[in-house]
Amino acid sequence: MSNWPDWFQEALRQRFYQLELASEQQASCSSEDNNLFTRLDRFKTNQNEDIQRLLSEWEEAIGYQLSQDKQSIYMEGVKDGIRLILPVMKSTVT
Repeated sequence: MSNWPDWFQEALRQRFYQLELASEQQASCSSEDNNLFTRLDRFKTNQNEDIQRLLSEWEEAIGYQLSQDKQSIYMEGVKDGIRLILPVMKSTVT
């Protein structure tokens, strides 16, 4: 994507973040998810401070990686959409 203008890449990133935030706000956790989070929290509190810190760092790293993966998938979708629409736009201009 290096040949795309910086402003366009930033606009796509901002749109991705908006959609991700909206998705997180609309998502409802199932009882299984809540149970898993409760068990993880209980596990963390039973560990010493070093292990708790490492688990928190791990959670943060996994969250960041998932966000990057989602952004990559979103960008691929945008590229696919542009590849589909460009021929249509070119045919209407000529």
